Amino acid sequence: MRKILKVLLVGVGNRGRWPLERCRPDTGWEIVGLVDKEERHLEAARARTGLGAGVCFNDIERALEATRPDAVILCTPTVTHAPFTKAAIRRGVPVLTEKGMATCWDEARELVDFVRAHGGIFAVAQNYRYDGKSAVARAALRGEGASDTAGVPRLDRPFLVDYVQHRVRPVPNTLIYPFASVWDMSCHHFDNLLDWLGPVAEVSAHAYRASWSPYEHPANTSAFLRFANGVAVNYLHTHDAGRGSLRIEAHGCNGTLVVRDDRAEFSARPTENFGERPIERIALPERDSEAGALADFHAYVSQGIEPGISGYKNLETMALCELTVRSATLGRTVRREELG
Repeated sequence: MRKILKVLLVGVGNRGRWPLERCRPDTGWEIVGLVDKEERHLEAARARTGLGAGVCFNDIERALEATRPDAVILCTPTVTHAPFTKAAIRRGVPVLTEKGMATCWDEARELVDFVRAHGGIFAVAQNYRYDGKSAVARAALRGEGASDTAGVPRLDRPFLVDYVQHRVRPVPNTLIYPFASVWDMSCHHFDNLLDWLGPVAEVSAHAYRASWSPYEHPANTSAFLRFANGVAVNYLHTHDAGRGSLRIEAHGCNGTLVVRDDRAEFSARPTENFGERPIERIALPERDSEAGALADFHAYVSQGIEPGISGYKNLETMALCELTVRSATLGRTVRREELG
């Protein structure tokens, strides 16, 4: 039986709906308060949770004082993550924040230093690493997995990974700051790559925008990443796409794994030029990625088990974002040791 933790939900509209659905007594949570600047979001959240207006707020400080929660979940725009996290940490309240952790490298480092100085518990909802597609890629690249990935062939000596996601985001909303698509979305992809491949060594990146793009700043990024273990990654992420898609392709000396939106496949490496081998379909595990992140956060708060998504560990994801931004800005390859 999981310990029931009292949780304050900050930001309950749009992306903030997932904690409303998953924070229940059977998952170890009791929602004790709601915070949002939009009354319509609070009204919808009250209808879902049955909470009264007395525990609904438009200010996080007032909510923290009134509800005295065991934890806070932030689903607010990225620009608010650092100040809202600090508000909770000052009161000794653990925080799970939506990605991205921060809007730039300096802000991310300063936030982690602040949390560490207060001995705080802080995690980032990098839910991509908990979904079925990521589980299959991880099992193939690391040879580690659960029962639902036991049949995934392991890639022997992988040398190349393609990671491509096209997204249809014609309305910028809060993604209006420089390299917002990197700090807000590439962080998901980079968290996966670091989990699968270990430390990154260097990055060569480019950023660009369509002439008709609604984004003031470039919202499309391509990069060549070289990891410390020698694996190279071709990375591409767009927000100006007209059709969404995901493709992860990993090549090793024994074959190739291809993961797409709705399927995964493996084929052995041919021994003759232009040869082909039969394609083996791999079932994608059915996983609730948000539930996975939430469960790890619960274990972090209640048992002190630090997950891979802790804010401390997520700083390396922010470092990879910074390498990408610096390379695209400076027009040269940037190495990890340049960040210190």
